[in-house]
Amino acid sequence: MTTLQEASAYWREWFDRGEFEEGLARVREALDASEADEPSVDRVRVLYGAHLLAFRRGEPAAEYARQALDLARELGDVRGECDGLTGLARAALREGDYEQVARYAAEGVRKARQAGDAAAEASPLHLQAAGVRLTGDYDQARALYLESVALAERLGDERRKQTEFHNLGWVELHRGDVDAAARMFEERDARSSIDAYGDAWRDLNNAALALARGDRDEAARLFDVGKRKLADLGAELDPDDQSEVDWMTEQLAK
Repeated sequence: MTTLQEASAYWREWFDRGEFEEGLARVREALDASEADEPSVDRVRVLYGAHLLAFRRGEPAAEYARQALDLARELGDVRGECDGLTGLARAALREGDYEQVARYAAEGVRKARQAGDAAAEASPLHLQAAGVRLTGDYDQARALYLESVALAERLGDERRKQTEFHNLGWVELHRGDVDAAARMFEERDARSSIDAYGDAWRDLNNAALALARGDRDEAARLFDVGKRKLADLGAELDPDDQSEVDWMTEQLAK
């Protein structure tokens, strides 16, 4: 039986290793077993973990985020409140409701800055950048992602930096700066083995670079390899990542 404390301590490891199905089963087990317990910060953390694992599995995830937000507000837990708002922004992103994404993410950033909690700011800032990116405002998205990288540098968060360098690579491609995109992807690759989902994107990133440089055969080969790696993880793509897969599919079909 997985306890709430164990789930709170280890859900991120399960997530980063790509153990989405097992991780979700274990956090649900912990939440069900502790349902009658006193409200706690551990429960807030596990609810957010359940949200992320369910989201990656392509399952409904907004209710976990809502519960995390409500409980965090009851407990006065700023980090949990910002995580809950991030989760609601993430769910809105999948629904294509970018206005809601902006509202939830901006509220999370504001709450964290008001409390002087840099760690709590990281997740909503990331979602704010993702929402702007999917509106097609790549210049503003670039600025927000760079802000997120700077924050991750201050926090010593290499996983976040890996994620944002991946995102910056695609933003730079859409801005037409292939050399900058290559540098961003190199920075991402330097932090490999942190996140299984991010590592599965390496071939897709290189496929995009090959296409931008005019090597369509190599682009198509790498694109197929990358898609197989993602499929093997059993993960539902993030909406911003799905948009890039769709874009690459369109480009290669021309």
